[in-house]
Amino acid sequence: MLLLISSMCAAVETDSGDAREPTDVADSRNVADTQSSDALRKEVFGLATGGGALKALEEAKARPDVFTPVDIAQLEELAVRQQVRGGRDKARAMTSPDRFDALDSALQEADRLDANWPRTPDYAAVRYALAGDRTVAFAGRGKMKDAVTSYESIPSSAEISVEALGAAGDAYSYLNQPDKAEEAYRRAVRQATAAAADPATRGYQYGTRTRPIDLREGLFYALCDQGKYVEAGKVLDEISTSLPPADQVRPEDVANDDYQRLYRLRAQYLIYVGKPDAGLAELKRLEQQIPFSADVRNAEADTLLGQSRVRAARDVYTATLNDHPDNVEALSGLGRTSIDIGDYSNARQINDALDNTFPENGAVRNFQRDYQAFHAPVMSIDVNAEHGNSVLADNSFSTDVFLYSPPIADYWRALVHTFYGYASTDIGNVNRIRQGVGGDYRRGPLTVLGELTRSFGPDGRTGGNGEVEYAFSDYFKATAAVDSDDNALPWKAYVEHIWGRTARAGFSFANGDRQSANLSYSVGRYSDSNFHQEVTIGGTQRVFTAANQLINVSLTGDTSSNTVANAAYFNPSRDYSIEATAMHQWSIWRRGERALQQRIFLSGGAYNERGFGTSAFWGARIEHAWTFTHDITFSYGIGVASHVYDGSRELSETGYLVLNVPF
Repeated sequence: MLLLISSMCAAVETDSGDAREPTDVADSRNVADTQSSDALRKEVFGLATGGGALKALEEAKARPDVFTPVDIAQLEELAVRQQVRGGRDKARAMTSPDRFDALDSALQEADRLDANWPRTPDYAAVRYALAGDRTVAFAGRGKMKDAVTSYESIPSSAEISVEALGAAGDAYSYLNQPDKAEEAYRRAVRQATAAAADPATRGYQYGTRTRPIDLREGLFYALCDQGKYVEAGKVLDEISTSLPPADQVRPEDVANDDYQRLYRLRAQYLIYVGKPDAGLAELKRLEQQIPFSADVRNAEADTLLGQSRVRAARDVYTATLNDHPDNVEALSGLGRTSIDIGDYSNARQINDALDNTFPENGAVRNFQRDYQAFHAPVMSIDVNAEHGNSVLADNSFSTDVFLYSPPIADYWRALVHTFYGYASTDIGNVNRIRQGVGGDYRRGPLTVLGELTRSFGPDGRTGGNGEVEYAFSDYFKATAAVDSDDNALPWKAYVEHIWGRTARAGFSFANGDRQSANLSYSVGRYSDSNFHQEVTIGGTQRVFTAANQLINVSLTGDTSSNTVANAAYFNPSRDYSIEATAMHQWSIWRRGERALQQRIFLSGGAYNERGFGTSAFWGARIEHAWTFTHDITFSYGIGVASHVYDGSRELSETGYLVLNVPF
């Protein structure tokens, strides 16, 4: 019995040992399979992030036991990201109309994936990554509004690539939203300079990556577009700190190009903060070191254009195109100068050449915006009102409205002109209405305007006026004008049913907005036989410039004479005046194209009227000048002045507004 029990126990022990051995083998096999799967996953995702996303996707689809559908979606997104980067490089390198084919293909693939992926939470992260890819593609494609829409669909808490943040900054800047561009660029800089790198940035197959200096350059311009010049200067310091010491840079190092970019940005910074001469000098010095740099030359030409030295800018753009025929920025700059100097045929040819091939380029955008504004109808409204100057009029009000047609055959425009004025005086009230139709011709340095007019009311007359202007250079200009039924006679002359013919000629000098001088002579023959003559000479000099402020000082001398004595209107036989004016301008707000400037004018001087002696006069005025998108400008102001006329001191208040609208 014991033997039987013993043998039975041995059998049980033997069975138990045999049962444990297969379990251990299975466990070891499972561990080996897991390790193999982990190794395969690491290898496949490494291949994808290293530039072989399509091959990685192919291998992953062949092993559904290892890769989940979400894994497949992640690899599909990396494949799209790879297409986008390659497509962006292709678009940057090409100038032909098919330069966006690869980006368009990537966007189509992104749309297909987004439609096929389930709308479940586990796909949220990969869908946000795909939205980032779309942001980059749309921005590279020039569809900036779509880029912004795609970017703003990504929650702020979600992970986003440096590429997508940089593209969002570019899109916001393009759309004149520099505050939002600043936010995107700052986030991109923080992420790009952090220890953890973007996992999808490795591998040469992914194309040119966005570097921190690219992001900081975008941030610099975004800050300047908001008038934040102190912060912009700090960004330049960050760029300088991030570069290796100059004496350690070898000729083949990319840091050479980075230093060139830094020096160019510093020169532009000097220009932005009101030191254009110093900035131009730095650009000239840099051009001597890198004589064929298109970026440096274009920066120089842009500065000259901003100083109204249009012909000098045109010459620099032309020289750049001689060395770099495919440089789009120089071609766009040449288009802008062609508009400013009246070479509209050349501007049209450049616009046709650019067409819609470079919608992502900011320089092209600026030129095409100016070209569209030039081709738009334009309305200008000038409103003036004055109270308290009883020698001239107790109250006066006038509006002057011009409406110009779009260009006809490049150089011609039709115009409609309406003037309305009202004044109340101690000898009666008067309304004056004059309607005119005509046209102008602008070609090169020559501008000619002609108008047929008809004034209405009991003293209505048919007449005409014309003006000729010729620009000898960027600095000197001459004008001449005649009017057979002038609107600028003293109000009391109109009350007395007097009308007048006038003529004037002038010569002016301007060095941008920093220096100017003018000399003019005008004559008028009134219907009461009065012969009026006036000579004016003046000049303006910039005396202070800061980042957002400037001060100009002007000095003006004037003398006039009249031949009729004791007229009902103010007409001294001879008078003289000398006036000094200080103007302070403060750039209160700026956001891309849009800006608000405040100007305060303080003036004073001496006035001598024959028979009444010499007296002092003064004036003060405040003005706000708005600039909106599409070249719309609007300014308004109020002022107060004290002046002696015919021995009686008058205190007057004035108000005005000026609106220009291309539409």
